[in-house]
Amino acid sequence: MQTAYTFDVLIIGGGPAGLCAALRLLGLGRRVALVEKADFPRPQIGESLSPGIWNLFRYLQAEHLLNRHNYLHQLPATVIWEKETPDTLNATQRGPGVMADRGLLDQDLLQLAVERGLQLFQPARFEHCSKTATGWEAHLRMHRIAITVHTNFILDARGRSSITMQHRILTAAPVVALWSYLPAAAMPQQTLVEATPNGWIWGSPMPDQRFRILSFISPAAMKHRSAADVFHWSLADTQLFRQASIKQDLQDLSTCMVFTYAHALPWKDGYIRLGEAAFSLDPLSSTGVEKAMRFSLQAVVAVNTILESGDEQMGRSFYEDSMIASVISHTQWTAAYYSKAWPAAHPFWKERAVPFIGKQSIRSDFHQRLQDRFNGTPAIKEPVKVPIPDTMEKVRLLWNEQVRLSPALSFYDTPCVVGNVLAMRKAIRHPNLKDGIAYLGEVEISVLLSGISGSPTFGSLVQDWSKAMPMEQAVKTALFCWNHELLTFP
Repeated sequence: MQTAYTFDVLIIGGGPAGLCAALRLLGLGRRVALVEKADFPRPQIGESLSPGIWNLFRYLQAEHLLNRHNYLHQLPATVIWEKETPDTLNATQRGPGVMADRGLLDQDLLQLAVERGLQLFQPARFEHCSKTATGWEAHLRMHRIAITVHTNFILDARGRSSITMQHRILTAAPVVALWSYLPAAAMPQQTLVEATPNGWIWGSPMPDQRFRILSFISPAAMKHRSAADVFHWSLADTQLFRQASIKQDLQDLSTCMVFTYAHALPWKDGYIRLGEAAFSLDPLSSTGVEKAMRFSLQAVVAVNTILESGDEQMGRSFYEDSMIASVISHTQWTAAYYSKAWPAAHPFWKERAVPFIGKQSIRSDFHQRLQDRFNGTPAIKEPVKVPIPDTMEKVRLLWNEQVRLSPALSFYDTPCVVGNVLAMRKAIRHPNLKDGIAYLGEVEISVLLSGISGSPTFGSLVQDWSKAMPMEQAVKTALFCWNHELLTFP
């Protein structure tokens, strides 16, 4: 038996990245299908959701899902990182993070998407696809039914398992992850993080009344040793987890190699990779789910622009530039954070304290652009710190001073999100800015700066800009430009 369908977008994989894209595309009125091979709820390792997840779920009108089950909210934390003594962070300091059951959360997101019009094929197998004159023809199998899907775009959100090693551009040294569980009552009701000379360990209570412990070590530490021995050894070398190392009821010990990477071909003829099928974050980051969902929203804007205008070059450029910026930013942040750990002189930490973009066997234009951007990214200068007690005092002292545009400032065209599509706008570059920027808030910064001629006073600029925005925002914008040396003395 065979049947055929036509959609604007076919999504492969029902994780957070794929479901975020599905919900947003449905909200834009697009015809969307999703194929998922597993029945839900399915077991998942990742449950720690960073505080920024609330804004994302609110944007998708799915905020209620984070309170549906017995998830743990705003756990305190004890951390040993920059020094060998513990620091305790209360729930307010950590922000409104969530320890969720990912299997249940994915199931709830999927059901919400179905309620909003998603065509779901589950459990079903994605078999293969071929390029057509108008998009793609995908072949699925659901039970004994062969299904053909004609679609403009395929969004591959199957995660790490869908990527071969030859397509991975490594962005950090690999680590081995080992994890196990204790009854939650055996450990503190808080998140624990500890750096040791040989790696680092994370632990947290789970919604299912268990306490998960994850140990990250160098692959070299596994040579000629059993996983159980290495796991207990890594815990015995700690302050926060030593009590767990002597417990005899550690359950379900598992291990895997963890790679941090970017895909060498994230966009090919409208076959687009999302989430960890596009790039992964070092496990040091607790924002994996949030980043995957945010990147999906950027991919949706690119796809929607092409469906609206047919401008594939703009959509692809925006998507790939966004991915390159995310990969480089996270790579540099991770290396800097590893370098701050108290055992930084030990081999595990020294190897991970230097950011790099690795080589891979498949030559691609994307890899070259990523490498060029990485090599050309300057060290970010700290904004000028003027020892002035408060903002208004700084404004008062600068008010009558003449200023001019920095000679290091440059302007360029870039695609920006305008509503639900992309449009070309002017952006600015400067050595003191991490990336080029087009907007500060909702104001086009290039319009403000390009209108400056000669050497006006700081105060006259604020008054001029206040005609296009509230005075408070005009002051903040002018101070941003001054602190980052976009404006300087003549």
